[in-house]
Amino acid sequence: MADIISKVFDENEDFRALTVSDDECAEELQLQEVLAASFYHLHMSSSTLIHESPESSQGYCEICMDTKGKDEMFKLDNCSHHSFCSGCIGLHAQSKIQQNIFPVTCPGLRCRAIIEPETCKSIIPEDVFARWEEGLSESSLLACEKFYCPYKNCSELLIYDHDEEIIECICPSCQRLFCASCCVPWHTGLDCDKFQKEEKDKEEDLKVEELAKNSKWMKCPHCKHIVQKADGCIHITCWCKYEFCYVCGGTWSEEHWSCQIS
Repeated sequence: MADIISKVFDENEDFRALTVSDDECAEELQLQEVLAASFYHLHMSSSTLIHESPESSQGYCEICMDTKGKDEMFKLDNCSHHSFCSGCIGLHAQSKIQQNIFPVTCPGLRCRAIIEPETCKSIIPEDVFARWEEGLSESSLLACEKFYCPYKNCSELLIYDHDEEIIECICPSCQRLFCASCCVPWHTGLDCDKFQKEEKDKEEDLKVEELAKNSKWMKCPHCKHIVQKADGCIHITCWCKYEFCYVCGGTWSEEHWSCQIS
């Protein structure tokens, strides 16, 4: 009995081994078919690319997402990763120039390749091209080195050369004298320190006068000092001994008592 069981067991093991072997064979054949199909598609794709890319007469614009003829595509000298048509590049450049953004760079995502004005001269208006070159010139100057003529009817862009200690200058455009250090029309008879102090004092005086006006304080007609009345009558005696009416500011007389009533 034991011999019979052993014989049956051995036959089952052989059958199981044969079954596994067939399954493995099927998987191997399936894998070979997949690899063969992949190789075929890869070969066809490579052949297509080799055949079409160098001789293609069309290009793809990444902005308008349209296929354009080669003569409609813009050549970016400093960027070989992005492609755009001339129309889209022209609009892109005009938008940046209107926003005073210089230099104009490639519209590709995170691309910093600079677009030179000369490459776009034929696809943008002349006034835009002129503004582009002017903007590049201005942006190349440091903010501390450029200023404008202080005369409002001139406002010529000027460059201050820090290597030369010259403060008395003549504007090359309007031919008028100005101070390059203070950036104001020339302050005759005053050095820069004294002029700037006086200007600061004037600014402070204007602030006080504005406060006095809003608070309805009065100014002494004689010494021009501002007087603030906290309480009491309208008859004011200034520290300079001048007497005046706090309501109308006139020289004091008994008739001014009527001002308080009105």
